[in-house]
Amino acid sequence: MLKDAKLVWSDEAGDLRQKNSKKNSNKNANEEVNESELVLSIRRLTSGKGRAIVEISSLPNNKKWCQKLAKECKKSLGVGGAYKNDYIEVHGEKLEEVKALLDKKNLKWKQTGG
Repeated sequence: MLKDAKLVWSDEAGDLRQKNSKKNSNKNANEEVNESELVLSIRRLTSGKGRAIVEISSLPNNKKWCQKLAKECKKSLGVGGAYKNDYIEVHGEKLEEVKALLDKKNLKWKQTGG
């Protein structure tokens, strides 16, 4: 066996690679969010048929806080959307409305792209 070989499978513990990745992903999942220091990035994206979405990125590592923000955005704007691993997407031409909502919540943001 090689000197620097890393064990990735064991009959007793199963696939060790998956267990290590889960530990690392949950490490900072519930850290406190300091909204005064947070600066979110907003950009408008379009797909091939001209459908637009607004993407909010530079989110903190607190999953519950991000899900709550996504839910508030979708509910107050009356549109669909989703929270994904590192960004929130809001469906529709709602860039100005998203900016106004973040201003109302006293969150700092910067617009990237066109």
